[in-house]
Amino acid sequence: MKGWQKLIATAGDLGSPIAQGAKILDFGCGNGDTVHALRMNGFDAHGCDFHFKPGENVERLNREGLLATIEPVPYRLPYKDSTFDFILSQQVFEHVQNYGETFSEIHRVLKVGAMGLHVFPSRYRPIESHVFVPFASIIQNYWWLRLWAQLGVRNPSQVGMDARQVAKLNYDYLTNNTNYLSERRISKLLDLCFDEHGFCEKQAARYTRLVNQKWILGLPFLSILLKNYTRVMYMRRGN
Repeated sequence: MKGWQKLIATAGDLGSPIAQGAKILDFGCGNGDTVHALRMNGFDAHGCDFHFKPGENVERLNREGLLATIEPVPYRLPYKDSTFDFILSQQVFEHVQNYGETFSEIHRVLKVGAMGLHVFPSRYRPIESHVFVPFASIIQNYWWLRLWAQLGVRNPSQVGMDARQVAKLNYDYLTNNTNYLSERRISKLLDLCFDEHGFCEKQAARYTRLVNQKWILGLPFLSILLKNYTRVMYMRRGN
């Protein structure tokens, strides 16, 4: 299953079935590939982002008015109130700098009773997924990044760079482009907008290749293992 298929299936398990023709927003849509896939499967999909990555679908989706740019100041999603039946994102929230404003805007553009589901790397993932440095979602000091650069740790775009250059690039990227909040902090910010919210890693795990057997889902401590790798956050608009 594709990532968007897993999220739609999980939404159904959580009591919000997403019917064909539903209006869906891919929040932080990147190159628009998920928007394209959703539309090819019968959904009225749209995407928004601060800027769009290169891709085979971007120009066409833009021409058709299916992609929209997020306004940074004041922060606002470019849609009317109560527009969407479902909002999803994949690997986006670790980059969000303004969680409170973002949750408020997601609440505004969701229809009453509609749900959002968002997948992003855990704060406690052993290897940070962008720079490949152990625990760099928590330890972002330059000396820590330099140590691992000296030991040869690189992401694919950094092959051939010296350790000082890699450490500086990683430090700048992590401090300016990531924001790994704790579950407690995220929940407090969600409380300001949503009456119903939480995390649902175990439900979403049913649709992964490695964790799709009932006996695996029944293992003790599985929930802890899952949430220390990837978070799956949901919110449902009540009013």
